[in-house]
Amino acid sequence: MEENAQLIDFLNDYLKMKKPQFAVMITGKWGCGKTYFIKEQIEKWSKRRGRDSDDAIVLKPIYVSVNGISSINDVVRKIKTILHPVLYSKGTVLAKQIVLSALQIATKTKVDLDKDGSGEDLKSLLDADGILEVFKSNSSSIKGDRVLVLDDIERCKIPVDELFGFVNGIVEHSDSKVILLCDESRLSDVASKEALFVEYSSFKEKVVGQTFSLDVDYSSLAGAFIDECKNDILRANRELIIELFIASQCENLRIIRRCLIDIIRLFERLPKQLNKKSNFDEFVTNVVAYLTIVSLEERSGNNHIVYYQSFSMPDDGKRASLEIENKYNSILERRHLHYSTYTIPVKDLVGFVRKGFLAIPEEQILECKVLQSRNLKNWEKLWYSYDLSNEEFCRILDCERLRFKNKELSYVYEVVHLAGTLLSLEKRGLLKINRERIVRIAKNNIASINKAYPNDLARIHLSDQGYKFHESDSKEMNDIISYASNLFKSRINYLERQYIRDVWDDLGQDVTRAWLSEKFEQVTPTNRCTYAMESIFTQAQPKVIADKITALSNAAKVEFSHFLTRRYYLKGAGMNGMIGLEMKADKEPLMEIAALLRSRAKRLKLIDKEMTLLLASKMDEAVNKM
Repeated sequence: MEENAQLIDFLNDYLKMKKPQFAVMITGKWGCGKTYFIKEQIEKWSKRRGRDSDDAIVLKPIYVSVNGISSINDVVRKIKTILHPVLYSKGTVLAKQIVLSALQIATKTKVDLDKDGSGEDLKSLLDADGILEVFKSNSSSIKGDRVLVLDDIERCKIPVDELFGFVNGIVEHSDSKVILLCDESRLSDVASKEALFVEYSSFKEKVVGQTFSLDVDYSSLAGAFIDECKNDILRANRELIIELFIASQCENLRIIRRCLIDIIRLFERLPKQLNKKSNFDEFVTNVVAYLTIVSLEERSGNNHIVYYQSFSMPDDGKRASLEIENKYNSILERRHLHYSTYTIPVKDLVGFVRKGFLAIPEEQILECKVLQSRNLKNWEKLWYSYDLSNEEFCRILDCERLRFKNKELSYVYEVVHLAGTLLSLEKRGLLKINRERIVRIAKNNIASINKAYPNDLARIHLSDQGYKFHESDSKEMNDIISYASNLFKSRINYLERQYIRDVWDDLGQDVTRAWLSEKFEQVTPTNRCTYAMESIFTQAQPKVIADKITALSNAAKVEFSHFLTRRYYLKGAGMNGMIGLEMKADKEPLMEIAALLRSRAKRLKLIDKEMTLLLASKMDEAVNKM
């Protein structure tokens, strides 16, 4: 880019300057690619350095990250680590001559050097002062670009003025150049918190002669990172990944690197037989898209990513999910990508990014919908209308409009998807229809399906089937979706209430806690949870339940007592636990049932009375825990 081209030109000129006596600062946000940029330049500078010979030490630019370093000596030790093999490679005598010469200049003290190698050991001479003087020395035996790059200086633990004083000592007294990399806004904040005698701007002005803000081409850099990985899956989906990264607006190149690692790791751990599937490429593209979104959002700190493409979420999750949709859905739709449930659901990809492994069985992946060869239904083809010829479009549209009008659709999701598609076509100017009429017909279709198949949850459940509903933000679609959802919820509530009423009706003399536990461990119609996690005393009249319990044998009452103890984690349960929010709805009916049991106990005697009051007491204990 133009600004970076100017930066590169300046740096090249800077390296040619004789004793510039100032440092150069390159600033930019964390993760914007400053380190990547400077290391590229260092590699280029190193290739053009002077010819190596036996009578000279050729230095190349030295890169040091000072992140977390707390003393100047530690900085110099890092430089020493880099220089040490370079000096040794030239032979002990030459290196010692250079070191001692530098020290003599620095200390103005003559140091005797034995030519036979019996004098000072080179390692003992390479202390902090010796290394720094080698770097600063004007000896003709040291050639090459004397460049010191200090990175992450805003994350250094050395006081800012002390670090800048160190840099000033190098640039003022030698032909050396120093390049500082940082996020200057953060560096300035660090300096303001330190008790400095001089303001940051003042000592910066003394040391730094030129400051550049790095202009980042995120698209090109993300592409370069993908190419570096040399991974076929990344290469095949290169443009998709870059497009999603740009849409994420995270502007952190470390995150895109980690995202690429996530993609590589996931596909290394998927079943090997996947690539034999005919729809494997489609599967890969879908998974890459959603894992990219999940990785970018999760690693940017958006913990609400788990709610993306979820139908069950709190209000703040709905807002967050909508924000994510606004970022990415136009890309997903344009590329005709399915909802994540067609491959690996978002919630499972979030688990992979957070925990490092995919916690779903291989069979579930192998049987995902995208991998199953099938012919698209007509409503799906209309959803993908951009792919259709005019003739196909008109033929399929006429067929589906007639089925829609005549209430010939068999699944609620078909009705809602088709209604959304028709509304979308009207908005695009491809169809003339009355939008309110579409709403009325859709509701009539949904009502008919619910009436014809009241217990067939697959037909009446509003499932997205792996596609985003067209016009989902319009008032018409909100009306249709709410209508379908409310009918489904009403049916589910009825089925759940009826199931629990049947359990209480079946309560007999031979009831055991095992029988009760088995009944309530059954999964609810929505497969969301078991009945044990729901309220179970609100579905029938307290009087009916109290009558049933009173009529139990004493042995059965003991079993019922054990059931209550374990369900509500009462004393003697042998385990601690929190009563769930849904279970707390049992509070009012339990209070009423306990009162009824005490009333009935007045007419009972001996063990019958004792066991009935025991159950009332257990219910009191459960109420108190709520």
